[in-house]
Amino acid sequence: MAETAHAEPPLIAGEAVRIGDDGRPTLIGSECADCAARVFPPVALCPECMGEDIRPLALGRSGRLYSYSTVHVAPRGWTVPYVAGYVDLPEGVRVFTHVVDADDHRLSMEMEVELTIAVLGSDGGGRALSSYAFRPRGMEEADA
Repeated sequence: MAETAHAEPPLIAGEAVRIGDDGRPTLIGSECADCAARVFPPVALCPECMGEDIRPLALGRSGRLYSYSTVHVAPRGWTVPYVAGYVDLPEGVRVFTHVVDADDHRLSMEMEVELTIAVLGSDGGGRALSSYAFRPRGMEEADA
């Protein structure tokens, strides 16, 4: 299982996640001004209409687990096993993500999940690397 982290390890998600002044993460997607398509991660060109009038879109911090699978083989440095899944956000965007803080037998389709930052592995020098992830809703209260 991945450890949750809040600031120290470098984020590997680039422009796809921002940490607010309150320390909470927000995913940043894109919305096309021409056709209103919404996507994640952010893009420069709309995949629906090829429009170039793209604006950043802050996405919700909670969603529903669409699908998931336990991964046992991963690139060097990644912590295994881990759960990978798709999360549907209220904005109509489906996000591919790690699912942390729960074993796969505790997960279920359509369960509510919330955005967090988690340590997912380490770089070649052994430094922890973190990115956005989702966890079952209410886990923060259970951890306290």
